[in-house]
Amino acid sequence: MALADGGWMVGDNLVADISGGQAARLRTIWIDRGTWVGHDHSADHVATDVLQAMEILHNER
Repeated sequence: MALADGGWMVGDNLVADISGGQAARLRTIWIDRGTWVGHDHSADHVATDVLQAMEILHNER
C-alpha cells in the first residue's frame, strides 16, 4: 500500500502543507486560521481548528 492510498496532510500553511501534501498525492485538510486571505486553495477539506480536522478524518475513513 502506498502512502497516497490512505495518507493525509493536515496543516495551516497553504504552500508548505497543502501544496506539499498534494505534490505527494495525499488528501489534504487545510486548517484555515484566517492568515491566507485572498489566496486560492484546492485543499480537499477546510477546517477551522484541529478538532474539526479530526472530525473530518474520522468521517472519511
